[in-house]
Amino acid sequence: MASKCNCSLLLLAAILVSVFAASAADNPCFPKTDILSSLLQRCRDYVEQQTCGVEPSGPFTISVREQYMVKERCCWELANISQKCRCEALRYLMRKTPASLPYEVSLRGMPGCPREAQMNFVRILVTPGQCNLATTHNVRYCPALDKFQY
Repeated sequence: MASKCNCSLLLLAAILVSVFAASAADNPCFPKTDILSSLLQRCRDYVEQQTCGVEPSGPFTISVREQYMVKERCCWELANISQKCRCEALRYLMRKTPASLPYEVSLRGMPGCPREAQMNFVRILVTPGQCNLATTHNVRYCPALDKFQY
């Protein structure tokens, strides 16, 4: 009886290990995570500009045309990502980066500019009022991002 119980436990453990291994496999949208390190740099600049008043070139004033160009560059970055992977890319941008990876592109917590405000803006990047880009199922928003929190 004890050996039958041990076999069941071993089988359960093997199943759990295979499930965890499958879930930890590379993302089909972005098989090489090192590619993501600079994937949405312009979008992070645009989010910071719109929510925090941070200019991408530094603290000095830039023209309205240059402000528009920051948005255009962000939209270009998103447009160059496969339609089915855009929401996943935005999820990547919204994630919290460990301090051990300072060069990873993700939203930064800044004094006077909480991550939550930045995340709220990221959620609307693909909408008609911003980049107007289709995502999965040809919609112009990322439904899962509404529930996404860190």
